[in-house]
Amino acid sequence: MGEREKNLGLNALRTYGLVLKDCEVPAEDRLSGEGGAAAHDALLQKTRAAMAAVGTGVSRASYEYAREYAKERRQFGEIIASRQSIAFMIAEMAYEVDSMRLLAWKAASMLEAGLDARRDCYLAKLYAGEASMKITDYGVQVLGGHGYVRDHPVERYYRNGRGIAILEGMAII
Repeated sequence: MGEREKNLGLNALRTYGLVLKDCEVPAEDRLSGEGGAAAHDALLQKTRAAMAAVGTGVSRASYEYAREYAKERRQFGEIIASRQSIAFMIAEMAYEVDSMRLLAWKAASMLEAGLDARRDCYLAKLYAGEASMKITDYGVQVLGGHGYVRDHPVERYYRNGRGIAILEGMAII
């Protein structure tokens, strides 16, 4: 293993470079070539389903924290949750988290049942990547200036949410 990579977020998921030097790998254990493509595909599906679940968790944490903060924070004599712009962001966060969760559950249940889940794992991970960025950004916005400092966890959720879209590789190719 190479050195641990220093990531912007997702520090609980330690990532390392893999160095293969002067080693022999039997053909049946290779992820490419004859017979290896199926193993690689199965691993990719599981990774995508797992990243969708991680994205759901990060997004849910951001949503729940922002929701509770908005219920308690007073500005100009009223709680900020009573302001339409904040209430709409909170509502959008709620349905995005539920949508993400359902896609992750569907992908995971198909994998568990031994079904071809390539499409569902891809869609769950793709949606989680996009929605995580949006939801965690909203979490920072709801807290305003407080969301940008480390006194509140939404800034960490924001960094982690960005990693969901790019950790596996580029989503745009």
